[in-house]
Amino acid sequence: MEISIFGLDLSRDAAAETCLDTIRAQIERASREGLRGYWLPQAIGLDALTALAAVGRGVDMPLGAGVVPVYTRHPVVMAQQALTLNKALAGNLILGLGTSHRAFVERVWGQSFDRPAEYMAEYVEILLLLLEERQAYVKGKRVVMRGELDIDGPACEVMIAALGPRMLELAGRMAAGTVTWMAGLKTIRDFTVPTINEAAAAAGRSAPTVAVGLPVCVTDDIAGAKARATAMLGKEEQAASYKNMLDREGLSSAGEICIVGNEDRVSQQLAAFFAAGATTVLAAPIGTDDEIERTWELLALLSSSAK
Repeated sequence: MEISIFGLDLSRDAAAETCLDTIRAQIERASREGLRGYWLPQAIGLDALTALAAVGRGVDMPLGAGVVPVYTRHPVVMAQQALTLNKALAGNLILGLGTSHRAFVERVWGQSFDRPAEYMAEYVEILLLLLEERQAYVKGKRVVMRGELDIDGPACEVMIAALGPRMLELAGRMAAGTVTWMAGLKTIRDFTVPTINEAAAAAGRSAPTVAVGLPVCVTDDIAGAKARATAMLGKEEQAASYKNMLDREGLSSAGEICIVGNEDRVSQQLAAFFAAGATTVLAAPIGTDDEIERTWELLALLSSSAK
């Protein structure tokens, strides 16, 4: 099984320096124990790209930033950051992009969330030109870039957070794949995988990466773990896109969509996602200290045994 660690936002309850030390320790452990890679989310805490620049050097494994909201930085800034960081990480960066949510874009950042798929398409077109050719002369309806970059080094892989059909089509047609969060087994099997694969095939592209991000807890207290997960992830249920994911699964709370159970049960649930077409799982260990340790141990065992 191709399993990466998905680090949660660690900066809310600790100083930035402590968070960076923790992230570095998690990256080193993931590399040492045979995990496929390490992803750092972009929420309201540390900037994912800057954090990976600070702690990710010298580690030979894929490091993902996922996902960075496109409305917060022009594609030329994103390209400069990504090219610089990918050079520092010896080509190991995976750049995940997302539109975030209407509440953030409009109420917090004061921008328009009108036609987000259209905005993303123009954004990614410019970004890929800058990453691959170091120049872009594009005047879109909403995003414009006329100029060049003087940065050497390899282009990084770009993935798009896609939960709806238009974003999945865009990810299959233009990007290396998609990264999801809070999408359950039925959604991945019956909607995400067939939609993105069809779009990639229609564009003459190879099968895309489908990276499925979910909280994981190895525990004997299933009810307690789900209750704690619901309390921790409760705010995410309020976002329309995540609520739609729960509705697709016929579930009512975030805790129900997490992968929870003892070692055998969690192994079976992970295997089901791969059978459904996921190419990698981004596992976010959650729970008590003991549960998190059990989760790490199982994830490392499953990942290393699949090599």
